[in-house]
Amino acid sequence: MKKVMFATDFETMTLSELKALLPLKEAGLEAVFLCHVLRLKEVAFVPYGGFLKEAQEKMEAEALARLRDWSGVVEESGVKAEAFVKVGVPWRSILSTAQDARVDLIALGTEKDDPEELDMGSTALKVVRHSEVPTLIMKKVEGSEGGIFKRGLLAVDFSLPSEKALGLAMKLSPVIEELELVHVVSEKEVRELTPQEIEPRAEQGMKALDPYVCELAHLGVKAKAHVFVGNTVREILRSAEDSGATVIIMGTTGKDMIKEFWMGSASHRVAELAKCSVLLVP
Repeated sequence: MKKVMFATDFETMTLSELKALLPLKEAGLEAVFLCHVLRLKEVAFVPYGGFLKEAQEKMEAEALARLRDWSGVVEESGVKAEAFVKVGVPWRSILSTAQDARVDLIALGTEKDDPEELDMGSTALKVVRHSEVPTLIMKKVEGSEGGIFKRGLLAVDFSLPSEKALGLAMKLSPVIEELELVHVVSEKEVRELTPQEIEPRAEQGMKALDPYVCELAHLGVKAKAHVFVGNTVREILRSAEDSGATVIIMGTTGKDMIKEFWMGSASHRVAELAKCSVLLVP
């Protein structure tokens, strides 16, 4: 977690969100790349007027001035900072800039009036679908003194993306104090099981979580395992509320694009509906 991109629209992603990432210095953060994207339709064209280079240059200068001011705050904490202002399609520009900078994490916010909701067609989820590095969708940062990773919830389904999410949580152990491990025995898994058969399935899940708890304990993280039965998204969101989680960490496959477009994967639904920040690991 040496390099992080902070993609800001100056509305949902403000200086407060940027400061909430700085505790990552304890987990190895060395540089933050601040990026703001100006949409072409907003700065480059007017009816019957064509391309307005001066208008674009003015908006670029204004955005860059703010990013450089924020960069000073980052550098005061001992972390390097670099500012970028791009013009184009936001999600494409964010991904291309992140790739060029070789970042380890992309942090961005929502575009809706309600910062606790996320449109499935938004820039954030388009970034998630196409990013090859973990994406942090930042929401509420109030009450997360010490950083948004202080109280985490790790959703575990024992898949490869889930294992990668665990690996990332372990790398973040210097900034995580408590981590709730949540495995959901889904409705599909228990559909044809009797009540007597469901309990052993849950017990099996708890036993499978024990090695995770032990690994995290060796890293100084207070971890606790939970197994629930029901709708995966609902149970994860309930657990996050119950534990007061400041971030949910989970893997995402992003493979079945047609199904995701119409229904949304569990990870994307969690990102859409969660009140706290969500870190998705591809």
